[in-house]
Amino acid sequence: MIGAGPSGLATSKVLASRGLPFDCFEAGSGIGGLWRYGNDNGMSGVYASLHANISKESMSFSSLAMPESYPVFPHHSKVLAYLEQYAASFDLHRHIGFGTEVTSVRPLDDGGWEVVHRRRGEAEARTRRYTEVVVANGHHWDPRFPDPAVPGADVFGGSALHSHAYRSPEPYAGRQVLVIGMGNSACEIAAEISRTAARTFLSARDVAHVFPKMLLGRPADHLAVSPLAALPRFLKGPAMALLLRLTRGAPAHYGLPEPVRGPLAAHPSTSDELLVQLARGAVTPKPGVSSFGRDTAAFTDGSRERVDAVVYATGYSLSFPFLDPSVFAAPGGRTELYLRTVPPRLPGLYFMGLAQPAGAAFPLLEPQAAWVADLIEGTVRLPAPAEMTRAIARAWHQHEKAYAPTYRHGIEIDIRSYRRALRRELRAGRRRARGALPPRSAAAPPAPASTSTSDAV
Repeated sequence: MIGAGPSGLATSKVLASRGLPFDCFEAGSGIGGLWRYGNDNGMSGVYASLHANISKESMSFSSLAMPESYPVFPHHSKVLAYLEQYAASFDLHRHIGFGTEVTSVRPLDDGGWEVVHRRRGEAEARTRRYTEVVVANGHHWDPRFPDPAVPGADVFGGSALHSHAYRSPEPYAGRQVLVIGMGNSACEIAAEISRTAARTFLSARDVAHVFPKMLLGRPADHLAVSPLAALPRFLKGPAMALLLRLTRGAPAHYGLPEPVRGPLAAHPSTSDELLVQLARGAVTPKPGVSSFGRDTAAFTDGSRERVDAVVYATGYSLSFPFLDPSVFAAPGGRTELYLRTVPPRLPGLYFMGLAQPAGAAFPLLEPQAAWVADLIEGTVRLPAPAEMTRAIARAWHQHEKAYAPTYRHGIEIDIRSYRRALRRELRAGRRRARGALPPRSAAAPPAPASTSTSDAV
């Protein structure tokens, strides 16, 4: 297991409950992944004031609810405390090797995987052989900048950083600040900075629908499990657009142009604070940036503004530095994974947390991990690789019709559709397994790869 963030913890919990032996390697000194503020693995982009934009009910794992005492949208410190409680409740810490970076994962010719890892402070790496590897290294840690870079970015004389490095608004007090992007981070950071900055501009090539956190007196993410979510997509989109118009009003009221795409074609941007700051004129919306000067930014509408600080809230790359790209990569944010989990022709390799719903992914993680555990135990069996490849192609065809064709939406899913597909695959996998060989757990462990061995995950 690579990573002890939410995905790694959920998988660890399921494997431990089945009695399956496994090791979990975590580069940081503690669990939590991106939810650990100042994580010493260098991968957390959490800033000081960040609160979840998903309600506590929607963020809870299926086996452990967040405390009732939590506010509806908990601070990041409370989310980490919840993850610590989850790990303690299921005795997961004993399985985790903290301060351990996985540097290489390589398929072996005779089956299984060679994993090279190094403990912090040790010069010598260790090599171990595993029958299965679960990748749970997250997808919000490798900052992605515009590619190609905005013309003039190299001559811009002000400060420039990615939102991953943003921590607080104090450095921006009294300054002319440009925030690029319109995802959740861009919206919340622009709103926060605007309270002390001289001027704040929010630039977006494609204007997103901005959802308030509460709709009709309930957290907006509850709509994902409401009767509205059961409507066919061709009805659900217009119904959501009407609901937004009735509760939030027209984008023009906030100085925003009308989005080109419907509200379900993109990952929702949720921010009450941005809507208020737009209405106050504290944030000025701008189209895409066409070029930079030494202390200016020019925009695609021909306007130009003086700018002395830029925050790129331009998303993250899907990165797996321990895997050679010839083994597995995600070019353009596109993952060739059966049910967002299994690479068809790499037996024993699984990916967790690369299915991103409009709401929180936490409730999906334990069911996804349970399927992986079933595959490891042999109680379910996968389709043939060619069949999985065809299913992936069909899924991508549907995805391209439903979502914006951008890097950010490469792992977007509809949570209800994904759950149905997973249940169907479980039933079909059990039927396949009934006519297959005995479960893998009855097989002999693999032979040593080098200095040490393991038949664990």
